[in-house]
Amino acid sequence: MNKILVIDDNKDYREDLMEILQFENYTTLGAENGIIGLGMIHRHTPNIIVCDIDMPVMDGIKVLQTVKANPAHAKIPFIMVSGHNDRTIINAVSSLGAESYLTKPINIEQFLITVSTFCNNGGIEAPMGMLNSQPLLYEG
Repeated sequence: MNKILVIDDNKDYREDLMEILQFENYTTLGAENGIIGLGMIHRHTPNIIVCDIDMPVMDGIKVLQTVKANPAHAKIPFIMVSGHNDRTIINAVSSLGAESYLTKPINIEQFLITVSTFCNNGGIEAPMGMLNSQPLLYEG
């Protein structure tokens, strides 16, 4: 069964995402900040990481950099979620290795399609992520 780690400092948001994933028969883990999330990644090796950008203690960008720098975890699909809809941030996150970027509030249907795609492809050669049905990278 696929294990998905949700890292978000907003307890209600984190628990809502976990509940949605559990309803779809995924096993979930939750962490309230990047430090705790990294510990869970090392202990549980999730199949997918869903991570907020703006968090205290360690933000999502640092989590992404740390995960992608570790050969043991670098291939875990990383879905970044954020309230930021800024192309500079989106492109930066993509260049750091995030496979997908979704803006809050998350389109639940798109979120589940993205998760399912990564689970079905085992994280290998999965298509670039979506920004609420928009391509992850912008032209221009």
